[in-house]
Amino acid sequence: MNQDFILDLFYSLNGNLDQINAVIDAKLNRYGSRKITTFELFIKSRISRNKKVLRMTNMEINPNEAAYLSLYPELSDLEVLDLRKNFLGDSGFQAIARSPVLNNIKELDLRNNQITRVGVELFAKETTMTGLEKIDLRSNKLGKRWEDKLKETGRFPHLREVKTL
Repeated sequence: MNQDFILDLFYSLNGNLDQINAVIDAKLNRYGSRKITTFELFIKSRISRNKKVLRMTNMEINPNEAAYLSLYPELSDLEVLDLRKNFLGDSGFQAIARSPVLNNIKELDLRNNQITRVGVELFAKETTMTGLEKIDLRSNKLGKRWEDKLKETGRFPHLREVKTL
């Protein structure tokens, strides 16, 4: 199961979350991973308090769950996404960056997620988060130079704060 699988599933089932969950749960059950419905319930409980802020720190979120999160329609109003201390890696970061749902993100906190320059290079090529104002990438495998590189891309006109160290 990878990002392409999640995207294909999403489009083949016309975004029907119940059917998507059933397929993903069946696949995850084979590997002993947590069920995606449990993950979805957690998301729902968090955004029911505030549709603009989602904080999911230290939740062991993996790239597959990041792909699911990036397609979750209830997050379309989200402005602050805090995914510190998870296991997104470059592919999970790419899923978030390519999200057709997370267009309104202004603040993105991805500290300590095993992200490398490969993930940031992919992110820098995306244009979906044009309203991004702050991104925190500290405690990843990046150098200080990425702070300027992200601003220099021109893809994030409102970006005023980038942290990598």
